[in-house]
Amino acid sequence: MTTPRRIFRIYHALGRDAETVRDFQQARGEKVSGTVNLLIAKDAGKLLRKWGEEMDELCGVLDGSHEDPYIMESTQTFYWGSLYAVVQGCDWETLGFDQVRRDAAACGISTVPELRTAVERLVAVGPAAKPAKLFLLWNVADSIYRHQTPADEQRSLAELMAYDLHEMSGRDYLKPIIERITD
Repeated sequence: MTTPRRIFRIYHALGRDAETVRDFQQARGEKVSGTVNLLIAKDAGKLLRKWGEEMDELCGVLDGSHEDPYIMESTQTFYWGSLYAVVQGCDWETLGFDQVRRDAAACGISTVPELRTAVERLVAVGPAAKPAKLFLLWNVADSIYRHQTPADEQRSLAELMAYDLHEMSGRDYLKPIIERITD
C-alpha cells in the first residue's frame, strides 16, 4: 500500500538531492526536470500559488465546474503542497499529516465555497503560510469528496497515492529515490 507518508518522503528526498539530480541530468545531456528546478529555486511563493490554483481546480471537481477526475486533481494538489513544504524545510514529522487529517473533520469548513475562501486566504498569506495548513485544506477537500461521493465510487487514500507513485515511476530521475523510500 502506498501512503501519503511515502509520497511526501519521496518529494522530501528529491528536495534534499535536487542539485545532485540536476547535475546528473545535465551530465547525461537530459533536460533538467521542472520539479528539480522548482526545488532548487526554492520559490515558496510560486509553489504556494500553484497549490492554490490546483486547489481551485480540485474545488471545481467537487462542485462540478471542473471536468478532470478527482484522483488527478487531488494528487496534483498533494504534489504542490509537498513541494511547498519541502522548500519551507518541513519534514513528514513536522508536517503532522495524520493530525491535520483528523483536524480537517473539526475545522468548521464543510462546503466547497468555504474551502475556496480558506484557500484564497491561505495563498494571500504568502510564504509565511504553514505547510500543515495546506494539507489541512487538502484533507478538507478529501473529506468533502468522501461525504458527497457514494462509497462504492470513491478512490481510497491508498489509491490516490498509488496513482501518484505510478506517475512518479515514469520519471527516470525519481527511480533511485522511489527504490530507496519504501515506507
